[in-house]
Amino acid sequence: MQIFDPILSVIGQFLGWLDKILPGNYMIVLFAFALIYEIILLPFSIIQQKNSIKQAKLRPKEQAIRKKYAGRNDQKTQMKVNEEIQELYQREKFNPMAGCLPMLLQLPIIMALYQVVINPLQYVLGVTPEAITAMTTYITTAVEEGGLGLALNSQRGTIEMISLLREKGIEAFAGIVDYVNSGALSLKDITLSGEEVFGQFEAIMDNLPDFTVFGLNLGITPTITEPSWLWLVPVLTFVVYFASMKISRLFTYQPTTGNAETDKQTGCSNKMMDVTMPLMSVWISFIVPAAVGVYWIFKSILGTVKQFILSKAMPLPKFT
Repeated sequence: MQIFDPILSVIGQFLGWLDKILPGNYMIVLFAFALIYEIILLPFSIIQQKNSIKQAKLRPKEQAIRKKYAGRNDQKTQMKVNEEIQELYQREKFNPMAGCLPMLLQLPIIMALYQVVINPLQYVLGVTPEAITAMTTYITTAVEEGGLGLALNSQRGTIEMISLLREKGIEAFAGIVDYVNSGALSLKDITLSGEEVFGQFEAIMDNLPDFTVFGLNLGITPTITEPSWLWLVPVLTFVVYFASMKISRLFTYQPTTGNAETDKQTGCSNKMMDVTMPLMSVWISFIVPAAVGVYWIFKSILGTVKQFILSKAMPLPKFT
């Protein structure tokens, strides 16, 4: 992601600005960020909605073509059906793939936002990657080797380290000065002095985000082998994601072919997706800090609300 670091830093600085102007903890910042994200991508959602409306308007003509060849399932006839449907699309200037382009454009944005959310030390607070590497190594190195001997459950991002800094205070990490200056083998590529590494972290202590909500530290990663209240995050992620997929489908166009067997298979695929995608989000919620899962919950809720508003402002045509 180094090539995108300048862009990620701009997004991170914006998050830091939100953290300064909004009251409360970092979850409010993430909610505001998720809301702004949905607003920025609203034009893409409008394009998708317009494409769905056009597809729905063409459905009667498409069904008429299919009805003309009903009962003929040989390959030659099916090719003829598809050919006539494509000609219909061309005449009406409809591109069935136009709705996919906005989704593809969102992927790099989502990846960038994910990196910013899980790496606030670098992108929000401006700590250099070299200093972060030194601190991470010092924290996780065994005590007998000069480190703190502490575990970081998540290897993805620096949210958990921020929680550790808030909990223990900067004084608990003063030993990194001697650790780095001693020229530890694991830090042979670090060019900073111990004082420089410690100084970077000391300078940001007053601006550390607060990930605590109702006594829960959302800056640490839920552990599947150790039950805790943090399990609420993966559970809520599943429930919200499952519900958002179900609800969103009510407000989006669901094309049918008129073939009962094909439509049944499509319905089965949708039902499977309704379960597998939320389950995947649960798995992800157990390998990243809980704050990331909360951000995903916010995004799912806001995305569903946006789809509802679009369906009312730009309703799909209905045919009997």
